Amino acid sequence: MEAKKSFRSEGDSLENRNIERKIKELIRNDDTAALEVIYDEFGNRIYKYLLSVLCSKDKASEVMQNLFVAIAEKRFHLVKARNLEGYIFIMARNQAMDFLRKESTKEKYERDFQDYENVLFVKDDSNKEVDGRQLKEVSQALRSLPAEQRTAVSMKIFQEMTFRDIAGTLGCSTFTVASRYRYGMCS
Repeated sequence: MEAKKSFRSEGDSLENRNIERKIKELIRNDDTAALEVIYDEFGNRIYKYLLSVLCSKDKASEVMQNLFVAIAEKRFHLVKARNLEGYIFIMARNQAMDFLRKESTKEKYERDFQDYENVLFVKDDSNKEVDGRQLKEVSQALRSLPAEQRTAVSMKIFQEMTFRDIAGTLGCSTFTVASRYRYGMCS
């Protein structure tokens, strides 16, 4: 029984090497069929991996699409890979981690926006409550901005922070904060 297992794994390994050679040859010839072969050979395993990392079919599908765009853009790097399948799985892992980072940042901005929106309900210095219509207009205007601009505008206006303080909080340059604020105010 043991001899069969090692023979089978050697056969699988030989088959994988042949598939990798075929894919690399297609890439060298700039043949778009390489993507089809990659998808046919590795797609199901990659999707299952992404599903296990992201715990969502929609997210896994989105990352899978991003992965194949990256593979198409960087296809000539695949030719240099010693272990093509491993290289593609590393690309998949990196795409998943990028997705999770972006999603985490987006959720943080949305939570922060809720906090900033709550600031609008507070009385201003003259102890007059902010008019409900004004609150709705300001809230709609902020919602229409991209998250980074919304954050810069909210921190500058509602928290009365300096560009330097905002930059320190967000971990970016004062020029970046000023630019986001300016574009946000112009929108």
